[in-house]
Amino acid sequence: MKLTHSFAPLLLAPLACAISSVALAGDSGYAPMPPAPPVQTQEFIVRVGGSYMSPRNDKVSFVDETFQYFDAFRATVDPDDEWGWLINVEWKPVDHWGFELGYVNGETHSGGDADGYLSLVLDGERFGDVARFEADVSTASLKFYPLDPSCMVQPYVGGGISYTDFNGTNFRGATRANLESLGLRGEFDIGYSWGYTWQAGVDFNFGHDSSWLVNVAAVYARSVTDMRFRVFDDVPPPAGEDAFFDSYSGDYIYDPWMFNLSVGYKFSF
Repeated sequence: MKLTHSFAPLLLAPLACAISSVALAGDSGYAPMPPAPPVQTQEFIVRVGGSYMSPRNDKVSFVDETFQYFDAFRATVDPDDEWGWLINVEWKPVDHWGFELGYVNGETHSGGDADGYLSLVLDGERFGDVARFEADVSTASLKFYPLDPSCMVQPYVGGGISYTDFNGTNFRGATRANLESLGLRGEFDIGYSWGYTWQAGVDFNFGHDSSWLVNVAAVYARSVTDMRFRVFDDVPPPAGEDAFFDSYSGDYIYDPWMFNLSVGYKFSF
């Protein structure tokens, strides 16, 4: 009697499986297939708009490149804030993560003050805004979106690398005039800079089924470059006289904040 009770569950188990299979079977007698998982799409976003660029105020110590004066003079480089335009392209291979390539084309900055500039050479001439230059910033960033993709408001944070290219560099007219009054001419140059970048922003989607969005973002780019200039005779001196030539350089920390406002369009494959 005890042996029969012990084997009863083992004998009933196949019967229970058979009954459950018949109950789950459809009209054809086969169990229905489970629904297919949703297909993961790769999303792309293109944004175009304006960027308000606010560079850093930096005190630069210039060094005579002949190494006669290791701290020849100091200048405050304080460029004006300027507007530029931006474009960025983002690839979102999975939910919550995106990879963005961005570019900001800045307008011409001007600003700086170099009191006592080259006092040994220029007799204490005062220069106001000494130079003009343009700065273009390119970034590559990994971005994280914390909210569910179905939300119409999508905040994000991101970080990566930046490249700043300086161009359109020259002395301002007042500076050139002061040099010319002393029979001199100058050349001003800023190179380029690799650094890091980080950003925070929000995409505001027009609707769940809309491909359009509005974006606001704050982007920081680390940028340190070598600011250099040369001063030399405007007209070569007569034979037998020494030509005047001086070259100076100093590390300038540009470090712009960029406040972006743009319109975006998203699409999938």
